[in-house]
Amino acid sequence: MIGPVSDKERLCHRNSHFIRAIDKKLWEFDSNPKDAVWPKTRNEIISTPVVVGDVVYIANGQDPEHGEGIGHLYAIDATKRGDITKTGRLWHYEKIRRTISTAAVKDGIIYYPDFSGFFHALDAKTGQPLWVHDMFAAMWSSALVVDGKVYLGDEDGDVTIFQHGREKKVINEINMGSSVYSTVITANGTMYVMTRNNLYAIQQGAKLK
Repeated sequence: MIGPVSDKERLCHRNSHFIRAIDKKLWEFDSNPKDAVWPKTRNEIISTPVVVGDVVYIANGQDPEHGEGIGHLYAIDATKRGDITKTGRLWHYEKIRRTISTAAVKDGIIYYPDFSGFFHALDAKTGQPLWVHDMFAAMWSSALVVDGKVYLGDEDGDVTIFQHGREKKVINEINMGSSVYSTVITANGTMYVMTRNNLYAIQQGAKLK
């Protein structure tokens, strides 16, 4: 991912356990604890970093074919320089499992699914968990926050709809008939859900042709 951190900085990462900020090398952050051992407890960064102000949110994991395992979610201060593995770490959430998903951040809440089927909601400033929901299925997609709701698909084909907020409230669960590996998106008043077999366009009042 390449995006602005400040007027001059750009952020990127490769498929490794490091995340780096570049125009020139400004900083790097090792997302694995020093005692991590490949492949059991050592991970890569597959998900896309999310930048909110001067804070970078990122979690690590492995290719789902490698199996489940422990993961790590970080908030990083992007104003620091050099090796900021310690100095730039604002918080570290260790109860997440391996993930290939990307964070959704809204109103001071960070939403993060993991591959083991747990959906985490945390305070974006402190990293303190607000609630966790067991989807009972693996998740490859990321959460969508729109219109006061949070949408998330899973490998069982369910799209679960949550109330956006600091307390867990499940509004509905809709089975799409096949695995939902992609993130639910909206555009121009239409919601799009891609399953393993079909692409659905959903709109209020629409009729199937």
